Amino acid sequence: MRHSGALSPSKLPSIGTTIFTEMSALAQAHGALNMSQGFPDFDPPHALRQAVTDAMNAGQNQYAPMAGNIALREWIAQDVMTRTGCAYDVQNEITVGAGASSLLFATFQAFVKPGDEVIVLAPAYDLYQPAVELAGGTIRVVPLDPLSYHMDISAISDALRPETRMLVVNVPNNPTGSVWSMEDLEALHQLLKDTDILIVSDEVYGPLQHDGRQAIGLSHHLGLASRGLVAASFGKLLHATGWKIGYLLGPEAIMKEVRKVHQYDVFSTGAPFQAGIASYLQQPAGRDHMATLAEFYQAKRNRLLKGLEGSRWSWQPAEAGYFQVLDYSAFDQRDDRTVTRTWCELGVDHGIALIPLSPFYPTGLPAGHSSQRVRVCFAKNDATLDEGIERLLRISETILT
Repeated sequence: MRHSGALSPSKLPSIGTTIFTEMSALAQAHGALNMSQGFPDFDPPHALRQAVTDAMNAGQNQYAPMAGNIALREWIAQDVMTRTGCAYDVQNEITVGAGASSLLFATFQAFVKPGDEVIVLAPAYDLYQPAVELAGGTIRVVPLDPLSYHMDISAISDALRPETRMLVVNVPNNPTGSVWSMEDLEALHQLLKDTDILIVSDEVYGPLQHDGRQAIGLSHHLGLASRGLVAASFGKLLHATGWKIGYLLGPEAIMKEVRKVHQYDVFSTGAPFQAGIASYLQQPAGRDHMATLAEFYQAKRNRLLKGLEGSRWSWQPAEAGYFQVLDYSAFDQRDDRTVTRTWCELGVDHGIALIPLSPFYPTGLPAGHSSQRVRVCFAKNDATLDEGIERLLRISETILT
C-alpha cells in the first residue's frame, strides 16, 4: 500500500533493529548455534507450568488488577523484606507489569520531560535510550570501568548537570554481569542526597549472583530506596521470559506517577501467569527453585569457562547474571560487529551467534574500552553449552583476518 502523503520525521531517527533481533535472524538464516539472545533453551519448572494451568482451569483468565495479583504482590513484599530489610507497601508501592521493560518504559514516560537529561551507565541494555528519547529527554552516557565494569562514582559526579533528571543503573549489569557493593551504594547516596535526581535500578538478574556474593541492590540502602525505583523480572528467575511478568518497587508518591502511565499502557498482564507464579512460589518446589537458582546458573558459567581454559579466549568471570563477556583480541583484531557476523555465517556445522559488546554503548565506544569483546548467553542446556564451547574453541584456533 502506498502512502498518499509525506511522512513526518521519525521520532527515533537513529534507532534501527536491535542487535538481538539482528543476530538471531542471522543465526536462523545460516543455521548457526544461537547463544546470543538472553533466554534459556529449557522449560520453566514443571510445578510452575502446572500451577499456571491450574489457574487457567480455575477461571483466572480475565483482567488482573492494574497493580497486579494481590497474592503475588504479597510474596514480592515478603521476599524483598527478607532479602534487604526494606518494606514496600503491597497496595501502593509494588506494581506488576508486562515484564520489567514495560514498567521501565512507563517510568521514563512518567518522569522525563523535554530538556531533561538521563545518565546511563554503559555498557547498558538498549531499552533506555529510545524510551528516554520518546519522552523528549536526552541521555548522557557515563562509562563503567573498562576492565571491571564496576561503577565509577567520580565519572558520575562529573556528569551531573542542572538538567539531570534521572540516573539509570543496571545491576547485575547486562551485558557484563558486574555487581555492586554496599560501599558503592553509600557513595551513590552521598553523591545524590542533596539533589532531586530520581534513581532507576534495573535489577532483572538480581538474585543470580555467583561465587557466594550477596545479591545487593538499591533496596539494601534505605536512603536510595526512598528516592528510587527497582525493576525486576520473573521471566528471568523462572526460565519463562516469554510470559513477560515483571514488577516495579518504589515509594508511593513515585509509584503513583508510574501507574498513571501503566494504567493506559499495559494496564494489566497475564492473569493466569501471575496467579500461577504466586501459587508456585509458595510451594516447596518454588522455594527450592529460588534457593538454588544462583547455584544453578553459576554451574553453567563454570561449565562454559572450564571448557575454554587453555584457549586464546580471555575473560573476567561474570560476577552475576547469565551472560559472560569474552575477549578475542589475542587472535583477531577486527571489530566486534564484523567478527560476530562472520562467525554466524560459518553455518550449520561451525557457526555461532554471539552479541557484540559495542552496541551496548549508545554513543559509541569510549576511549580505553575494547572493541574486541562479545557477550555469550550461558542460560542453555548442557548439550548446547558443550556445542558452543567446541565452536568457540574452533574459532580461537583459526586465525581469521
